[in-house]
Amino acid sequence: MTDFVSEPDRSSLLRPFYPALDGLRAIAILLIFSFHYCRSTWDIEVWRWGWVGVDLFFCLSGFLITGILYDSLHRDDYFRNFYIRRALRIFPLYYSFWLVLLLLTPLLHVSWSHAVLAMAFYVGNFFIAGAALHHHADPSLVFFHSPFHGGKTHTLLINHFWSLCVEEQFYLVWPAVLWFVRSRRGLLRLCLVLFTILPIARLLYVHFQPQMFSQGMLYFNTFSRADGLLAGAGIALWLRGPGGSKITLRRVALGLTIGAPLLLASSLTLEKTRSGMPMNDPVISTIGYTLVALAAAGILLLAIESSSLFTSFLQMRPLVAIGRISYGIYFYQLMLLEVVYSRAHFLFLKSHHLLVMIPVSMFLAAFVMAKLSFRFLESPFLRLKPLLAPRPGAINDPSPDPAPVLLTPEAR
Repeated sequence: MTDFVSEPDRSSLLRPFYPALDGLRAIAILLIFSFHYCRSTWDIEVWRWGWVGVDLFFCLSGFLITGILYDSLHRDDYFRNFYIRRALRIFPLYYSFWLVLLLLTPLLHVSWSHAVLAMAFYVGNFFIAGAALHHHADPSLVFFHSPFHGGKTHTLLINHFWSLCVEEQFYLVWPAVLWFVRSRRGLLRLCLVLFTILPIARLLYVHFQPQMFSQGMLYFNTFSRADGLLAGAGIALWLRGPGGSKITLRRVALGLTIGAPLLLASSLTLEKTRSGMPMNDPVISTIGYTLVALAAAGILLLAIESSSLFTSFLQMRPLVAIGRISYGIYFYQLMLLEVVYSRAHFLFLKSHHLLVMIPVSMFLAAFVMAKLSFRFLESPFLRLKPLLAPRPGAINDPSPDPAPVLLTPEAR
């Protein structure tokens, strides 16, 4: 006998704002940061799996964006409001970076390859895949010459922008898909079909094109990395129908959170040949991305169930503070990598001190940069959302910081 959602259960599961999701964003960015900075300093297996934080971000995006779009299908300003709000959230930071880089080009002699330009227009992730086979320049590196070190060549690492490309391509296509399909059941079937096709397509690719298989060909490609986005979209659609009760939700969440990693671990145990990095492994690159997405979906379901201990943990102030500006932290953190390791030998610290100081200092630097960016660059644009694209009752994005108050001499 099916246990349907009662109205109180439905109202508690479908909310315009989920407080725990900021904490979940913090977990995702901490995983990614540990993958970039802790993996090379502490040789611990857990740091090698930090890349799954990107899949957690994908799942969150699929969940929130699909919910927003489905709930606004009846509105005349469906497309207009969505794209204005997304542009106000994403473009200010992203294109401010490219504008600053453009203005500094005469001074730093920045090398603008066609691949780097592709990254600026949110299609650079496809070029990374080709760069792995040396078909063209690598869009993950921006070369410039320092006028203070005899014209020495430096690189700015923007490899992590690939996931921003994937999400932006999702934002471009998915609203039209929902608009044309409209039926919740039809959309759920579509998510399920695509979710099933993706691992099969990756398995066929690896089998028939082993000489072409590389990290870039599957890891960075939107068509092979959409599992998390589809999983999140499926959750949003499921919760808007006659799904299970809170008890059912908890069972599904625990089943996914525990079952998917166990199945992945079993698959890796049975594998005869292993690659150096989990993200490069043939098992991970085929069925692994799907299982990671299912685990992320389970964690998301646990987070939106407001009465659990997990949601209480996610609402701790430090996690909320990090999650609220996670976009900025993600944006800045990898750019500092080349500077850190090129200057590390100037630090008069012993090696075991550097192992601790580098990750901690770099995270603090990225946090401060993201905090300043959110307050003075992003928040003014976020405050335009209610004016340019009002959406009553929806506050899924981080609320903007209040405008700085300029005190008069009398007020001081």
